[in-house]
Amino acid sequence: MNSAEIERLKELLPTSLGSAEVREQIAADILRRSVFSARMECARYLADVRETVAQMLEGTLDQASARDRLEGILEQMGHSMSDEGGLKNPASIRRLNLVLETQTQMAASVARLQGQTPAVVEEWPAWELERQEARALPRPDWAARWYLAGQSVGWKGALPAHIGGRMVALKSSPIWQALGDGVGGFKDTLGNPYPPFAYSSGMGWTDLSRRECIELGLDVEGAGMPAGSASLAPSEDEIDEVAKRFGFGDFGEGLL
Repeated sequence: MNSAEIERLKELLPTSLGSAEVREQIAADILRRSVFSARMECARYLADVRETVAQMLEGTLDQASARDRLEGILEQMGHSMSDEGGLKNPASIRRLNLVLETQTQMAASVARLQGQTPAVVEEWPAWELERQEARALPRPDWAARWYLAGQSVGWKGALPAHIGGRMVALKSSPIWQALGDGVGGFKDTLGNPYPPFAYSSGMGWTDLSRRECIELGLDVEGAGMPAGSASLAPSEDEIDEVAKRFGFGDFGEGLL
C-alpha cells in the first residue's frame, strides 16, 4: 500500500479542540488514523485536505499548488491569510505548510512501516534517527529527547546514547513510542511511534544493517517487527469507545 492510498484511508476528525486539548483528550491510535486540524470543525475542508495530501503523495500536486487550493477553500469559508493569529489562523502560510507537511510525512512513514517484513527486518533490524531536512532554526534538543525517552524504557532495544551520541534503536524498540509521546515533558510531539516525532521536524529514519548494528554494540537478537502499522482507519466502535471514555458528544458531521 502506498502513501497516497494510506492517506485516503484516513477518517475525518472535525473538532473544536485546540492542539494541546487534542493531544490530551483523544487517543493517539485514533489521531494517527485520522485527518484533523486544531479547531477545525468543517468536515468538508478536512476531506479537501485529505485528497490534496494524497495528490501530493502521488506527485501530481506540488506543495505551493496544494497550499493555494486549500487557501481558496478557506477563503470561501471566511478565512483569510491576512487575518492575524499565526498558526492559529487556518489560512496562514505557516499553518497550511504545517498541515500539509505533517500529513505527508505521517503517510510516508506509515507506508514505510507497511513495507516492513520479517525478511527486511532480519537484514535491516534498526533505524537511526538523524536530520534529513534542513531547518532555519533546528531544535537543539534531539539528543536530550532521545536520552530521556531511552531512560523511560530502560534502553530496551536502543543504543544508550548521551548528548552527542548516535540515536539508534531496533525497529521494535519502545523508545520510538516514548519519543513520539514527548517523554520528558515535550509538548510539540504527535504521539506516534514514527516520524515526524514533533511538528515541523526535519528528523527522520535511516535503515541500519544487521552488521552495522552489531558493530555499534546493539543486540539484534531481540529484533522484531515495528509497532505502528496496525489498521489505518478507526472503526465506528473505536470512535464510540473514545467518545464515551472522554465524555465527548459528537466529534462533528462527517466523521464516519
